[in-house]
Amino acid sequence: MSHKATSWLASLPPNRIGASEFRVLFHLCDCHNPSMGCFPTQAYLMACTGASNGTVNNALNALEAKGLIKRHRSFDGKTKRQKPTRYTLGFEMSKGGGPTPDTGVGAVSNLEADPSPIQRPTRLQPTGEEPVKEPVNNLEREAEQLSQTEKAARFWAGKIGEGKPVASSAISAVVARFIVDRQLLTADQMRRAGLAV
Repeated sequence: MSHKATSWLASLPPNRIGASEFRVLFHLCDCHNPSMGCFPTQAYLMACTGASNGTVNNALNALEAKGLIKRHRSFDGKTKRQKPTRYTLGFEMSKGGGPTPDTGVGAVSNLEADPSPIQRPTRLQPTGEEPVKEPVNNLEREAEQLSQTEKAARFWAGKIGEGKPVASSAISAVVARFIVDRQLLTADQMRRAGLAV
């Protein structure tokens, strides 16, 4: 990481960019070399940020829209394949109206390289990964188990409270603990009924 990139990143107001944008911009600054430029691959940014392909692309689009980076895409003349994207960071961008022969910065021509013969919304290959929904399912499953435990606890607490005999094997330890914890019955009442708590 260059000193200029570090200073520039530290000087940005915290409310100017979101968390995923900051992570991507941090790693772009980390890859910045004043003499060579900044050429991290999409795969590198995904690996370093821990973000998905879509999140990295959304962050790059947002950073470019906010004027914090500029992407320069180029293509191989023979194969028409995209070369690594060069990222220009905000502090590198000319304050003037762009590169001129007087400043000696960048190219003067506005001509672009030949576009890729494959026209798609994106040149990135889909990863085939689906978003993980397991934590939501686990929460739903836990809520369902809690509901079933509560129903069983209320049923057995009613039977024991009425003085009806209940086999100790009929009530699990989890249900017995639930009965006492929710104060449906006391531990003494459970013991008198012959049930361990």
